[in-house]
Amino acid sequence: MRFVEITVYSAFLCSAVIGRKDPRCFPPTHISLHPDCVQDSTRENANFDCQGAHFERTAGIELSCSSDHDCSNTGEPNEWCNSDRRGYQWTTRSCHCDLKLGACTVQRYDKRTNDVQWAYCTPRNRFRCDKSDYCSPTTNSNDYLNS
Repeated sequence: MRFVEITVYSAFLCSAVIGRKDPRCFPPTHISLHPDCVQDSTRENANFDCQGAHFERTAGIELSCSSDHDCSNTGEPNEWCNSDRRGYQWTTRSCHCDLKLGACTVQRYDKRTNDVQWAYCTPRNRFRCDKSDYCSPTTNSNDYLNS
């Protein structure tokens, strides 16, 4: 029963923050069709970053950027702090400015699905290794309860 309550609460918070969508829970609405980005079917889809990784909802914050230097004081989203213990592996890039999204993003590799995910970074002064996350899909809620 507790899992259902958290799932419903998570969905409510993610879909309605002060009567509107919380932008941290959704991919950006503006993208740049940069020539150095992947040029496949994901090119015009904001759910995919410049390298083709798919969007993973977290409580990371959409921070605008124009260079990697703009992201130097950011880190992974709070929920990703123990990724290596949950079957994920970091990609070679830490938080960086994604050319397509114009935002500070970070990627991780899911060993279970052989998939690369991206999320917004978190300012270092707001980072806390949390177990709770009101933006993650319900399939991840159980991971946080059991960790």
